[in-house]
Amino acid sequence: MPDRLDDLRRQRALISEHLAWIDREIAAASPHAPALPAPENRRGPVPLPVGLGHAPRPVPNATAGAPRDFPEYQTDAAAVERDARRGCLLYAALGFVALFVIAAAIYFFGYRDYPLFSSGKPAAHAPR
Repeated sequence: MPDRLDDLRRQRALISEHLAWIDREIAAASPHAPALPAPENRRGPVPLPVGLGHAPRPVPNATAGAPRDFPEYQTDAAAVERDARRGCLLYAALGFVALFVIAAAIYFFGYRDYPLFSSGKPAAHAPR
């Protein structure tokens, strides 16, 4: 457990350094913002620059208006489930067919002289 705790603390410090770098880059790219001081190697959260400390606005639900606004793109959940099940069964059947074809090809090209249902002796070859 101490290894995990140390790893988490190390990751937090790396993220803090990365956020400080991002803040410096934003400050450098903004002509009206003052430059931020270089970060010190310290523990704890990095304070946000002035003006960035506000709470983020909630993101509206992007799919809330979709069925009402675009009825032609609305799908039936039962149809989607049926199509997914049909596709999975089709892929499983194709997999079994491919497995059978590969096994038959290996037997036909590699072991045709040793029949499956016999005494185990190889078939006699006719002299040439």
